[in-house]
Amino acid sequence: LSLLVSAALLSAMQSRAATEMEERAAISSATQSAFVLEDFSRLEEASDGYRRTKSRTPSGLWKLTLFQAAIYGAIRESARGRERETAFRDLESKTTRWVQRYPNSPSAHIAHSSVFIQHAWAIRGSGYASTVKPEAWEPFRRYIAMARANLETHKSIAAVDPRWYELMLSVARDESWERDEFDRLLDEALNREPLFYQTYFLALEYLLPKWHGGKHDIEDFARRAVERTSSQEGQGMYARIYWFASQAQFKNQLFSDSMVVWPHMKSGFDDVIARYPDAWNLNNYAKFACLAGDKAKARELLERIKSAIVAEAWQPHAMLERCAEWASQT
Repeated sequence: LSLLVSAALLSAMQSRAATEMEERAAISSATQSAFVLEDFSRLEEASDGYRRTKSRTPSGLWKLTLFQAAIYGAIRESARGRERETAFRDLESKTTRWVQRYPNSPSAHIAHSSVFIQHAWAIRGSGYASTVKPEAWEPFRRYIAMARANLETHKSIAAVDPRWYELMLSVARDESWERDEFDRLLDEALNREPLFYQTYFLALEYLLPKWHGGKHDIEDFARRAVERTSSQEGQGMYARIYWFASQAQFKNQLFSDSMVVWPHMKSGFDDVIARYPDAWNLNNYAKFACLAGDKAKARELLERIKSAIVAEAWQPHAMLERCAEWASQT
């Protein structure tokens, strides 16, 4: 089994795996290109379509999330290698032109706020608070406040899009809102659209130990998320929340450093796979089975994915070979 999986890793990505990765890449490329070229009509058509249809990729990811990630990526790329303040002034001007052309567009106002947020983080840096230069805090807070003001001013237009709440939850994290204020915003977001994954992920970031919460908060949040979504997602949200938690903080130490319950996460992954039997999801399920020490499930999943390895799911890449070798042992 180990040799089969290792050989598969070296082979070309198989068709189902490519479907997910290629769709992500296509949305990212088209969105970033349109942003750079100021093809606002194209951006409007795409984002309106994603929002209206709630369309997803084969793995279940909302295409609206990929659109927003591409906007963030375009902002960062536009600022890369340039004098920071000049670059962000140009970006503010670009999104202002978008707003002027489409004043009733949720996407235009969200993009304008996204520039402020990216500007704030370009000043702050991505490290822990202890690594931030003292002189960076004032402009960081100022640009986050500008993003909040813009979002609140245009709420009646933009909050029909769940990304409005995504950005506001990031503001809540960055401004260290009190828990009751944060909970009110989160409840409003989920009452409006209970199935937008990114709302849960931004809320989870607020609850991470490195921000404003702890591992007990995460477990409670994951269970409540399942209660809210079980009629359509089954137990899937439990798996998705801890999957994101591993990316955002715990990495491959998820099962030692958090309160995740593997039988619950396994049931969650079963529900994810039942709805979205994509190679990306199956590869990640196999990885977590290995991390959880569930040899039988890992062996079953590795056999299932041996012709559909998604290398991006296995970090570090040597983990796949180690997992396959371990799972093959009797």
